[in-house]
Amino acid sequence: MTELLIALSLIGGVVAAHEFGFRLGALGRSEDDAFDRQVNLVQASTAAVVAFLIGFAFSGAASRFIDRLDTIVTEADALGTAYLRADAIAEPHRSELKVALREYTVERVQLLSGERRDQIERLLANAGGLHARMWQAAIKATQDNAPLMAVVLPPINEVIDLHSTHLAMARRHLPLPIMAILLGATAISVGLIGFGNGRVGRRFSVIDSIYGVVLAVALWMTIDLDYLGIGTIKISNRPVVEALAVMK
Repeated sequence: MTELLIALSLIGGVVAAHEFGFRLGALGRSEDDAFDRQVNLVQASTAAVVAFLIGFAFSGAASRFIDRLDTIVTEADALGTAYLRADAIAEPHRSELKVALREYTVERVQLLSGERRDQIERLLANAGGLHARMWQAAIKATQDNAPLMAVVLPPINEVIDLHSTHLAMARRHLPLPIMAILLGATAISVGLIGFGNGRVGRRFSVIDSIYGVVLAVALWMTIDLDYLGIGTIKISNRPVVEALAVMK
C-alpha cells in the first residue's frame, strides 16, 4: 500500500509540475526566438542534472542494498559457527546456548522477512535478552578455560555485533536534503518542459507523458531500493533460514 501511495504521489507531482509550467508559459506567449532558445538550453541542462542526480541516488541505494545482503550472509555464517562450536562446551551450558541460538535465529528469520512489520519492535526488544542468554551461557561454560573461550566466544560476539550493524544499515538512507534537491530538480525539469509547451500553445501529451513516467519510475525504484521495508523490493532471508534448518 505504501509503495502505491509513493508511486501515485510521484506521478501526481510530475503532472502538477508540468501543468504549472504550461500555464505559466501560456501567460507569457510571445515571438521571441532568443528567449525560446535559452529555454531549450535550460531544459536540456536541467534534464542532464536530473539524470545525474537520479544516477547518483540509485547507485547509493544499490550499494546499501548489496551491503545489507552481505551482512545477512555474514550473520548466517556467524550463527551457524556459534551453534557448531557450542558442541565444544559441556552440559548443561551446551543446551542452554543452543536453545538460545535457535530462538534467536527463529526471530531473525521473522525480522528479516519483513512480513510482520507490527512485530518488529517486539523482536528488536527480545534481541537484547537473547544476547544476554547466549553470552552468559558461553561465559559460564568457558570460565577459566582460555583456549575454549577463544573457540566459543568470538562467533557469539560477532552475532551480537551484527545486530547493531543491521540496525545501522536499516537507518542508513539517502540524506533528506539530497532527496529534496532531487525531487525539486525533477519538478523544475518537468515544469520547464511544460513552460516550453505553454510558450508555443501546444501539448505534446504522449512524448511528455513518456518522459514523466520514466522519471517517476526511476525515482520510485530509487526510493523503493533505499527503503526496503515499505516497497516491493525485499531482502532475502534465505541464508538465515538455511542456518536455522541446520540447527534443527
